[in-house]
Amino acid sequence: MENFKKLNYILNSYMTATEVTHAFGFKSETMISKMRKGENRITQLHIDGLEKYFNIPPELFNITIKNEDEIDLIIKTYQLQKQKDQKKLLEQTQDLSPYCKIDKNIFPENPKLFEKIKGTWYGYVYPSNPASSEHGIWEVKTIIGEDYSVIDEPWGNKGYLKLGKNESLIIKESYDHEDLTTIRFSNRQVPSGHFRFVVISNQNHTLNEMVNFGFFSRKRYPLDEAKEILGDRESKQLKLDVEFNERLIQRAIVPQ
Repeated sequence: MENFKKLNYILNSYMTATEVTHAFGFKSETMISKMRKGENRITQLHIDGLEKYFNIPPELFNITIKNEDEIDLIIKTYQLQKQKDQKKLLEQTQDLSPYCKIDKNIFPENPKLFEKIKGTWYGYVYPSNPASSEHGIWEVKTIIGEDYSVIDEPWGNKGYLKLGKNESLIIKESYDHEDLTTIRFSNRQVPSGHFRFVVISNQNHTLNEMVNFGFFSRKRYPLDEAKEILGDRESKQLKLDVEFNERLIQRAIVPQ
């Protein structure tokens, strides 16, 4: 059986010419029509595309085939084996990845808590440099999506939520560099619509870490009232001791 006849049967039985046209990025079905009539040659690129997008085994076009029943047998055998291989690979990956199991043990699914935490929150925290904020306090609108994604406004920092048994984490990457910010909070306070958090981040445009205490709320507060809830800025921040960092650097070993 010629290859164009094989293609013609496959298009009639396993997919449509329109689906192949879209998958291959053709502007129209003309190319497909010519190939299934034998007017245009079926290249290895087309064969690879059929395998990639439709699970049609490439060897189908490289061996002698007598009839359509043989085509069906080859395709079904190939697809069944591929499913088995994928299942086996998944099992091996799970067996060889203890970190995945650890992750599930530390961060188990908690649909009840997630229902209470997803959506929009308003976070309030003091900036590392008071002059960087007009009112001396940051208000960060944080949106937790259905897929556990986290994005904040107005900056657009993005990250994800990890729900633990008693405490949970929000990990975000800064919009203008690759520094990470980690926010830790207690699950117990979430249902009340207000919960405090501890955030570890770098001070503005530096590699110097700092610890900040703040709070999230479903309610948006006037900034003066948010500052009243937070209390004194000095008691809500711990910045890197630069002298400690210098002493550590003096004892560093230069990598070989």
